[in-house]
Amino acid sequence: MLLRASSEAVGARVDLSAAVEDAADGGVEHGAILTAFAEAVVRATDELDDARARALETLGPAKFVEAAATVGIFNGLVRVADSTGIPSDPTTLERTADVRSDLGFNAWSGARASGVAEAPA
Repeated sequence: MLLRASSEAVGARVDLSAAVEDAADGGVEHGAILTAFAEAVVRATDELDDARARALETLGPAKFVEAAATVGIFNGLVRVADSTGIPSDPTTLERTADVRSDLGFNAWSGARASGVAEAPA
């Protein structure tokens, strides 16, 4: 939801399906590199060292630190929300219904804990 809102605010067009498709940049500068880095961090894959090096080289130190902090923050927030069962608020559920449906998020395991699975699509 944040990427969609921020991109709309600056008049940019992004393709949110890049969040669930391999090697897509989604219209975000260096999107494929950022996605590969984020996934390697969250999944602790063997590609982490390569993804980290590629992101640092492409983004430069300052933007790399921002990207790493963002990955860390979102990873932590999602884990806390899922583990405690924090439900999504009605406004968020309403504003994200189309994206959740289009990208298949309602079927994800965390959907049940957040109330998304029961929300109207």
